[in-house]
Amino acid sequence: AVRGASAAAALRPRRRTPTPSPYELRCAAAGAVSTCASHTLTLPLDVLKTKIQSDAALAGLTLVAVAKKVVRTQGPLSLLAGFTPNAAGYFMQGAIKFGLYELHKRCAFEWLERRGVADARRKHRVAVWVAASACAEVVACLALCPMEATKIRLVTDPFYAPSTAAALRRVVRDSGAGSLWQGVGPIMVRQVPYTVAKLAGYEAIATRVDNPVLRGVLAGSAAAVVSQPGDVILNRLCGGSARARLTGMCSLEQADMASVPVAAPNAPVSGRPVSAD
Repeated sequence: AVRGASAAAALRPRRRTPTPSPYELRCAAAGAVSTCASHTLTLPLDVLKTKIQSDAALAGLTLVAVAKKVVRTQGPLSLLAGFTPNAAGYFMQGAIKFGLYELHKRCAFEWLERRGVADARRKHRVAVWVAASACAEVVACLALCPMEATKIRLVTDPFYAPSTAAALRRVVRDSGAGSLWQGVGPIMVRQVPYTVAKLAGYEAIATRVDNPVLRGVLAGSAAAVVSQPGDVILNRLCGGSARARLTGMCSLEQADMASVPVAAPNAPVSGRPVSAD
């Protein structure tokens, strides 16, 4: 009986670990470059947005007024604060997101077809698009989280650290290595709906719209709208601005505004110069 069971087990097909195809690897490479480039080009706008969301003193000002005030008090390089963690984080995130999305999508359709699901690529395509994009982004967030949290600290607190490496060392020294992923929940709240709306939305729009540029605009607009609440939560949770009731410990519950000195709104900025790193 034992020999028969062993023979039957040997005859059963072994589960193969999914391996990315050359096409999926090209998608990962293209995703890394395009995501890094797009987030680098829009970094000054992201810096201003983060400062508005995390600093109550700037909340009522227009974007132009905020830009002028930031440049006047912190210097023009402050618009490039967090450049290095921003580029590194989104390079990794883009590669994982686009590569795993295509891999998950292929594996899901193949799994449905092996189980005899008729016309799976048409009947279940939306569910597969949504599940594949969500799963890919969850993994991508784990790579993005340390860099994104570091970037937000450097943007909201110009004196947090002179470089990315110094900021990472300070986070680990003050709060432990685990704190680098303390904001992973809010990042997922922002990034997962964003990616689902962008990737699955693009696929759905492509079935009705022929113009690829219009598809991207529509999918990107939808992604920006659905990710906005999570983006606000993330900036307030992981920021370093005293005016936003934060202590740089990436936890609103631990913030104590009474114990954090707040500079006057028009006070000159002094100390270490702002680094774009």
